[in-house]
Amino acid sequence: MTSTLNTFIASGNTPPWLPREVADGRRFAWWAEIMFLLAALIWFIIAIVEVTMFVIDGGVGRIAFGIFGFFALLICFLAAVFMKKTVMDAIDQGRFHDAKNDSLVWIIIGFFGFALPSILLILTYVKIGDALAQQAPAGYQPYAPGTVTAQQPGQPYAPPPVPPPQPAQPAAAAQHPQHPQHQHQPMAKCKNCNVQFPMFMHNCPNCGAPKE
Repeated sequence: MTSTLNTFIASGNTPPWLPREVADGRRFAWWAEIMFLLAALIWFIIAIVEVTMFVIDGGVGRIAFGIFGFFALLICFLAAVFMKKTVMDAIDQGRFHDAKNDSLVWIIIGFFGFALPSILLILTYVKIGDALAQQAPAGYQPYAPGTVTAQQPGQPYAPPPVPPPQPAQPAAAAQHPQHPQHQHQPMAKCKNCNVQFPMFMHNCPNCGAPKE
């Protein structure tokens, strides 16, 4: 039963790690949620009474006010449910900026709850704002409106020029230089073994016979 209620109504227990101002603001927000639910109950009773009186006595004003009562009942109930998700859960998760900004919406809607939720949420907004101001670093000042301008896009990046490739040297010619061709030497033929040998030799290198 408690877990079911916690899906619609925030717990009244404040987390111990919250700063004092935020804890006070969460307490005010919790009471604002309770006021939304009480306002929804009051609008339900008003709507039922007005519709019943319309059935008994008639009158366009009664039925119109009864329909408005049902409309205000729905708004107050949905405000209590969604305020838990946007303000209470945000505080419990440490998202203080989100809780402060979202509380402004429920301040406006709180007038359907006879203005009591609005007063409590204003106190929540102030308390969370004080806590955020104390956490801001020394000398921090937000930018004034109109002082921040969008940065103009820079020049497109141009890659550096690439030098033209050098003509490739013939590797074969560099690694294997051509040797000059040997000049043709006159040859002599041995009559004994038929082996050819240069003319400047006086004997055959094979059989040693003298050159004739």
